[in-house]
Amino acid sequence: MTEAIAQYQESLRVMDQRRDHLKAGDRRWNSLRVLLFVFAAISFGLGYGVGLSWLALVAWFLMLAFLVTVTLHERLRDELDELRHERSVLRRLIARLERHWDRLPLWKPDQLLLQGEPNSATSPESISDDLDVFGKGSLFQFVSMASTGPGQRTLAKWLVGPALAVNATQRSAASESLAAMRELRQRLYRLARQAASGSAEPDRFLTWIKQPSWLAQHPLLAVWCFVSPVIAGVLMTYGLAMMDDPWHFKAAGIAVGLVVAINALISTFFLGDVHEIFASALAGKGDVEGYRQLFSLAGELPQSASMLSRIRNVLADSENNAATAMGGLKRIATATAIKHVALLFPIYIVLQMLGLWELHVLRRLEHWQNRYRESAAEWFAALGELEAIGSIAALADEHPDWSMPCWVDGGDDSSCVTAKQMGHPLIADAARVCNDVTIGPAGTLLLVTGSNMSGKSTMLRSVGLNVLLAGAGARVCSSSLTLPSIELATSIRVRDNLGEGVSFYMAELKSLAKVVKHAERIAERSSGRNESGPKLLFLLDEILQGTNSRERQIAVAHVLQHLLKCKAIGAITTHDLELADDSQLKAVAQTVHFRETITKASDGSDTMTFDYKMREGISPTTNALRLLELVGLGRPQ
Repeated sequence: MTEAIAQYQESLRVMDQRRDHLKAGDRRWNSLRVLLFVFAAISFGLGYGVGLSWLALVAWFLMLAFLVTVTLHERLRDELDELRHERSVLRRLIARLERHWDRLPLWKPDQLLLQGEPNSATSPESISDDLDVFGKGSLFQFVSMASTGPGQRTLAKWLVGPALAVNATQRSAASESLAAMRELRQRLYRLARQAASGSAEPDRFLTWIKQPSWLAQHPLLAVWCFVSPVIAGVLMTYGLAMMDDPWHFKAAGIAVGLVVAINALISTFFLGDVHEIFASALAGKGDVEGYRQLFSLAGELPQSASMLSRIRNVLADSENNAATAMGGLKRIATATAIKHVALLFPIYIVLQMLGLWELHVLRRLEHWQNRYRESAAEWFAALGELEAIGSIAALADEHPDWSMPCWVDGGDDSSCVTAKQMGHPLIADAARVCNDVTIGPAGTLLLVTGSNMSGKSTMLRSVGLNVLLAGAGARVCSSSLTLPSIELATSIRVRDNLGEGVSFYMAELKSLAKVVKHAERIAERSSGRNESGPKLLFLLDEILQGTNSRERQIAVAHVLQHLLKCKAIGAITTHDLELADDSQLKAVAQTVHFRETITKASDGSDTMTFDYKMREGISPTTNALRLLELVGLGRPQ
């Protein structure tokens, strides 16, 4: 990670120097533009006002120089804008590694994504909340370098979806191939950011491309856009030929004016939908070009991994590839953009009033739409996968000390999650404490005991987050991790709901019921087929705190019996030593604990510290009363 940060910071330093140079040039070009414009205006005024023909000629020369200066200046500003995006990418890469969450963009998935599959007993929503997958300081914020909607959604689905070996191995092979191509990935991040910062929206584009032809629904306008320029051309030719005959010349002029009036009415009252189509399909010429460059980048992807080869084929190599298609769309966008260029706007007015220019552009656009209608969704799905792989590849490049998970699918004998020196991936390296963790085999569970604040919940989240990373195809924060295909179920962050009249205890029961139903669903699926399916890994934190100790022991044992009967594996935490000493629980549990250390300061006061190291056996201490004293509330008598 140190090497990656050093390279990012050096690149940022070079870019800052280049930016300062370009800004100085920008100021010079801006001053030159102002001077040329002022002198051209003065020369025009004196040349034509006083009648100095030589000065009028100078004025036209100065105006030409002004237009050339504007063009060259805009190129420099485009370079500055590109550099701004490059610097933003580097700052984001550095902020991820330094865990500066305030400097990273926030993204929240829509509710539909978090609902998961319709037939699933649980939804990714509880997992994402319990394990801090989204939001500030989250797994997504740490992993993601995606900028477009398809990229963000694809990465989010990978992170909260089941950790299946077949998917994870394909993703990891692709990300490892891309990990060493740091310069290519940084261009991918920059182009994606530029595309996302424009006005083009892939979702809006995909909605439009599935729509039927607008011209087919308005056949009279489709015919008139061809007839009107012919009529106008014939009338103007006739008028010019009859200039010596005032009556015929005037009649031809009136007829041309009538054509113009009809086209003006059509443009005003009937082409609103056409403008919406242009906004959905084309947005701006620059936006289309941005996606063309992004798709073209796929042509540089290595073909060493099947996912990268497929993405490359869809975006850059196939007959109807996205890059070529976007090149054609850019030419259409250029035709619509003439009305936004000051020098070309008069030409646009003439073309629109005499021949309904926009309908001719729409005809070209709909021809493009019909050709690529079936391919467009695949383009953006491939783009989403490319951005997700690019994000995961950054982790592999930046964390060479993290390990690739080893997948073991082969029945009950392999139903264990075994990690060496596993840590919480969202905690900075200097503060992270790693532990060896084993969960399983089926029929057993890991019981984690310990005092308040000792690290029990953090350990559960460490396991859950690393399983999610493994399922996404990423490296994990562990020296080694062996696991089967897993579906994750959690009950860690439970809240009551006063609005719905749900007490804390009832909220806990509902959360646990979802976990049990999920386990039963997996057990039912596995019993109906010969091959081994994914295992359920449950992570339960301080469950059923909302009732008395004796009933809690009975209820916890009952819940765990359900889960173990379904051959689920998992870990639970508790600081209730009576619960940990329950005979039924001890019979199926491997018990570990975290502990605190109390030291006396020179003034006689107590100081409590934690080493966050996991040890065998039940916790020998509790600290609730000691914490009461440490916060200044005194020790109860």
